Amino acid sequence: MAVTDEPGRQSICASHLRDLLTGPYRHVWLRMVDREGPAEIHFSAVAKVLARTAERDSPDGAHHRGLRDRVRRALAQDRLSASTLDLFIRGFGIRGPEAARLWQLLLGGPAEIPAPRPAPEQARVR
Repeated sequence: MAVTDEPGRQSICASHLRDLLTGPYRHVWLRMVDREGPAEIHFSAVAKVLARTAERDSPDGAHHRGLRDRVRRALAQDRLSASTLDLFIRGFGIRGPEAARLWQLLLGGPAEIPAPRPAPEQARVR
């Protein structure tokens, strides 16, 4: 899935993602805030949410500090890749029309929603 930045697709998608994270999905990352600050979005707390999802994807795990720069680039600098958007959508449980809208904003055309990724073998319940 190639992301081209035709008239600012990454910026438009990142702006919509910020709206979701400061609105209906704020409660998800707010639980992860260690210290309250004046920030509209607490990048470290968002990274902690994404780290939980990344840990399920990789047997090596993921640490939120490693994801903090990725979160900052996506939300503050409007540099949003398809893989990062996928991580946000899965991490925050964004579904239905909201997820479709994000993909449409990033990729253009009709909403192209990638197939959900299966859980790693060791995480499956038998």
